[in-house]
Amino acid sequence: MSQEPLAPRPELLEGLKERNPDLELWWDAHPGYYQVFLASLRERGVDDATLSVLRRFMSHNEGGVFFFDGVTTNPPLVLRLLESRPQVVARVQELGRVFFSDTHPGWFDLYLMVGKLGADKFLSNFYRRGRRYGFVCLQVDPRKSTDEATMVLQALEISRTSPNLMVKIPATRAGLAVMEEIVSFGVPVNATSCFCVPQVVQVAQAMKRGYEKGKARGIDYSGWRAVITMMLGRWEASTELTEEAKARGVTLEEADLRFFGILMAKRAVDAVEALGAPAKVLVCSTRKGPGNTYLHLEELAKLPLVITMNPEALEWGMTLLRKERARAPFAVPKTTEEKLHKLDFARRSLEVDGFTMEDIAASSAQTHNLKEFSQAMERIEGILSGC
Repeated sequence: MSQEPLAPRPELLEGLKERNPDLELWWDAHPGYYQVFLASLRERGVDDATLSVLRRFMSHNEGGVFFFDGVTTNPPLVLRLLESRPQVVARVQELGRVFFSDTHPGWFDLYLMVGKLGADKFLSNFYRRGRRYGFVCLQVDPRKSTDEATMVLQALEISRTSPNLMVKIPATRAGLAVMEEIVSFGVPVNATSCFCVPQVVQVAQAMKRGYEKGKARGIDYSGWRAVITMMLGRWEASTELTEEAKARGVTLEEADLRFFGILMAKRAVDAVEALGAPAKVLVCSTRKGPGNTYLHLEELAKLPLVITMNPEALEWGMTLLRKERARAPFAVPKTTEEKLHKLDFARRSLEVDGFTMEDIAASSAQTHNLKEFSQAMERIEGILSGC
């Protein structure tokens, strides 16, 4: 029996932004991967009219501005691009010869060119929108997440490659010092490998300190932004939460886990605002569910934050979004809050001082995340070193 063609409805996503002017939707993959996504939709039977609308989400051919307000990448996403589009590797090699004509470019130099390709796609959009929207993120080497000096040098190299490149720094203890330093130089920054409210608060404090230092130095912060990433789905899936719930006899349904992430995001937004930090909360690693729904997007889209959407999330948003739920007021069920209150891990995740940076560094989510990102960067280095 043949599968019915996919019938995405882009207007569902457009409606979210129309209802909430403070909501931003960012593409969660290298801009060069968007064509791969569109090609996959065509193969699955999506009609030409819908594809035309989606093409305009990231196209200058029709004039105006992009639907996507920015872009996040990470080492696994960059690796995905390089492995799926060998022509990008060839183009990066060509750019490397031009930009580094007097020296032999190293793999990190070529990695910068991968970032530049993505940033160039959004550069005119960046200027059309007052240098506030249109940033493209590129991460420092996650294998150096405890090395302050190397991360600062790499951040400066990334930043000078294009005015709309935003540097991703891991929210480790060393990363906090790095973020404070580079923010004081006026470098746009995205705190990554960040999961829960107390970690967001420590990042926001570091960014605020850096911003105040920079203002005292006379740094021009027009055309500058900072965001703090929360990897919601990864923290919801923490081994610590699952094991404690089992030990305490607390049954966490899929909806409870989704609302746990949603509540963390709401508390984080409130905490950053209360601090007066010059940053906006960004949520990624959203998950489908419960069942065949997309509760994360329906509720998070009501908050003043950034939501990143990878190809899977974009598809869910165009096929699973329930209009009535998306239009209802923001709410977290009291039964879920009561369950979460019984669990030390959940309760501490929601408190501004619930965990130390050392606690988070030892967590299953952080150790797994840094390992995954480091392994991806190792493979990126191998590909680019062979150019």
